[in-house]
Amino acid sequence: MLPVLKHYFSRRVRVATFSAILFFLSAIITGGVIFQRQHAIENRLLENLVWTGYQFDREVREFHLLLVDNQVGSATAEDLLLRFEILFSRKTLFQQGEINLAVSKIEGVNALVEKAAAVIDDIDRLIEPLWEDSSRLNDEMIRRAIDHTARLQQMTGSILIDTNASVARLRTLEREKMTQLYGLALILLLSLMLSGGLLVRALLIEGKISIRKAQALEVKSRELKETAKRAEIASQAKSQFMAVMSHEIRTPLNGVVGMADLLSEEVHSPRGYAYLSALKRSAESLRAVINDILDYTKIESGRLDLDARPFDLHECIEALCTGYVLQEKSKPVVFNYSIDPSLPRFVVGDIARLRQVIMNLINNALKFTEEGSVTFHASPGEGHDVLFEVQDTGCGIDAEDQARLFCAFSQVDTSIARRHEGTGLGLAICKRLVHAMEGEIGVASQVGLGSRFWFSVALPATEGLEVYHRSEQQATLVDDHHILVVEDNPINQTVAKVMLEQLGQRVTIAENGQSALQQLQEEYALIDLVLMDMQMPVLDGPDTTLRWRAFEKENALPRLPIVAMTANVMPEHRERCFESGMDDMINKPFTREELYQLISRFVPSANVSMGRLERHGSDISEQKGAAVSFASERGVLDLLDRKICAELQEAFDSVSLNALLNAFLARLEERLIRLRACWLAGDHESLRKEAHSLKGAAASLGCAAIAEQAALLEKGAHQESDASIVEFLDTLEALKFTTQQALLDHGLLAI
Repeated sequence: MLPVLKHYFSRRVRVATFSAILFFLSAIITGGVIFQRQHAIENRLLENLVWTGYQFDREVREFHLLLVDNQVGSATAEDLLLRFEILFSRKTLFQQGEINLAVSKIEGVNALVEKAAAVIDDIDRLIEPLWEDSSRLNDEMIRRAIDHTARLQQMTGSILIDTNASVARLRTLEREKMTQLYGLALILLLSLMLSGGLLVRALLIEGKISIRKAQALEVKSRELKETAKRAEIASQAKSQFMAVMSHEIRTPLNGVVGMADLLSEEVHSPRGYAYLSALKRSAESLRAVINDILDYTKIESGRLDLDARPFDLHECIEALCTGYVLQEKSKPVVFNYSIDPSLPRFVVGDIARLRQVIMNLINNALKFTEEGSVTFHASPGEGHDVLFEVQDTGCGIDAEDQARLFCAFSQVDTSIARRHEGTGLGLAICKRLVHAMEGEIGVASQVGLGSRFWFSVALPATEGLEVYHRSEQQATLVDDHHILVVEDNPINQTVAKVMLEQLGQRVTIAENGQSALQQLQEEYALIDLVLMDMQMPVLDGPDTTLRWRAFEKENALPRLPIVAMTANVMPEHRERCFESGMDDMINKPFTREELYQLISRFVPSANVSMGRLERHGSDISEQKGAAVSFASERGVLDLLDRKICAELQEAFDSVSLNALLNAFLARLEERLIRLRACWLAGDHESLRKEAHSLKGAAASLGCAAIAEQAALLEKGAHQESDASIVEFLDTLEALKFTTQQALLDHGLLAI
């Protein structure tokens, strides 16, 4: 039998079957043991009942004999009391616990016990005086006690007889029940054997069926393996295709974006500037399309990683929305934004992905709104959630079309002559990103009235940290650093070389990794930074970096910063970049601003030097007077950065620039109040952060004197005395008016 089971059934099935049988038998045995123990307990109870009745009757007779002995003078009052105490305790046994419960079930015995108890109580009252004075025992008391005892003896005799008879009947009934149970157990055992046989037969039949199914599944499994193998090959081919296409498209696109950026300084005619602007917009649109496709590919492959870090939510929203407020408008659409005052300032989350979702929703609203307004609002939700809303007065979306808004490669307007470009991936990516951040996204819209897009994500509040700042030019790069560009594409060589030279750097070009290694070994001490392409002939970027890091280690050289320039943006390429020993990476195509932001982290920057200002008054009127004196001493050019001011005038129209500068000056008053509040509270770290933020904002708008003074305050927040900090704050107060006057005199600000 066992070999047959082994043949047809797996070890797991056999073990499960035998375990079930074993547990069933164990349950029967356990139940039998429990029943046996319960039966033994009941037998002991019956025995105790018989024994208690016998003891009760015996004590009554002993008490009666003692009374008779007392008549002849052979017993004392103390002996009489002791014997009665024992008799009283025997009576109590019949009236308590399980004995009392068992007696109550015997017909007639319970009434006899109660009568006997009453007689004992009469005897107790009769001999009660003896407890205080044993000499009070007399013949009359003994005679009456003997009469009570005689009646009691008849009752206890009847109790004993009735109890024994009842116990005998119960044991007879118990034996009959046991006989019936043994018969039932035998029937169950036979039934178990029969059912076990049927079970084995059914298992054998099922085993044969399972073998046939297993053979069919094996054939199907082979087919599925082949299908999965083909799917895996297709997936790998897709990933390789995406990587190759990303590289092949981004490499020439880098040349287009870079050359367009460089041409902006060469073109002076209005028509040429218009052509160049169209070229830049087209390049940016193409880059946005490529980024959307790559983002969607990463999400689909499950390789999208979130980078949750603390950041300033208010600063993030203001920096993002200010750009939309000030951007050049091609349509009569007004953009507004607001932040709920109760919204926490410092939160934890992925700032890059949050910005991506917000920008996508705002861009969509602006794109599909021909006139009217677009409004962005951020407010706290339930728990740690933050609710972001984008409301527009655009064309609106039909209810039937809203269901496919968040589907990939889907747009509401699918006609050939649709007016709005795009891949149809933006909202699909937003949905995936919001879900990755464990949030929700939705839309409410009516045709002709506009749309409201919203999403809610968890952004837990955290302590105040300096984790996010706008892209602000806070310092200039030190000139004459030697940067080695390792790039095989001639156009990208030219783009990188010209951009770096415009940033004041010396550039050397290497066409491949082998050439770069030779130059590094010969001129290591003269090179400050390496920009390394990833894919090159002869020797690629990662292998070149690995060999150079090994050379550094062998010769105990200081670590040379190496930054990857790559058109590959898939996660595996980024991982390979850092695993090879590179310090950072910049994706092609890139602009001068992006290149500047990158290399400024690896080459020294020059801090503008500025002497401390003296305070010429303490109140507002004195500060205004000091502003005039200060301006005459320093001059307008020391208060403002001439180069940045020129760039601002070129980049913005007068209305937008005036709005931007007025907003800065209005917020400057709030910043000064917060700075003084931090100083009064003794919070030097918050003081330093506020000064740093002010420094960056002022520098980006060309307010050099304010930026310099804020830098001094930032540096001395933990080191300077209270008097010095007060001097810094007072000087900033004075600079507010002098800078405002300088902006007015320079034509940057209108009253």
